[in-house]
Amino acid sequence: MAGGWLSWVRANDAEIMTILVNQANNLVKAASVLAESISDYGTLKEKNSILKNLEHEGDLFTHKLFTIIDKTFVTPLDKEDISELTSTIDQVLDGTYGTSDRLVLFKIKKPSSHMQELANLLLTACQEIYKAVTELHKGTRENLIQHSKAVSKCEHEADNVYRFAIADLFETHDAIEIIKSKEVYETLENALDRSRDVADVIEDIALKYR
Repeated sequence: MAGGWLSWVRANDAEIMTILVNQANNLVKAASVLAESISDYGTLKEKNSILKNLEHEGDLFTHKLFTIIDKTFVTPLDKEDISELTSTIDQVLDGTYGTSDRLVLFKIKKPSSHMQELANLLLTACQEIYKAVTELHKGTRENLIQHSKAVSKCEHEADNVYRFAIADLFETHDAIEIIKSKEVYETLENALDRSRDVADVIEDIALKYR
């Protein structure tokens, strides 16, 4: 069918698709800010404030989508799919901001190279999520699955980084620092796990709409 596999999306459905794209774009911004704040650690507090605003903006996107689909009889995708997609994207965003917030609250003196690796993987995963969401109404099923697999690859690599990070952490002898850093690692890993959830939703959508 010309125009993409969801070319039948009606004009009055454009708002839903636009909000999803804006939500995914907001997620990429947040992941970028997190990666930058770990790389340039002196800007952490400033960047954390930016992330807080982006997290709030993400909540607004989610709330707006739920409001729209609740009032719309026919939607471009199943209501359950839209609901699951916006919810899982929001969960990734929560983990992204949560990582930064923990770095500030726990007064982590210096982020580890493992934290930077995980943040970079999270950014890559979020970029793939954005690409997939922008193609929901114009891309091919194959492209969507490709983006989903790329996210899954990031999550798999993050599992390996996390294991090495925890192993290195327990080579230290400062129990308080171990607890603090472990919490940061777990929050980062959780954000990447949630990105895999987004990928699963996108792949389900790609397989459902033939």
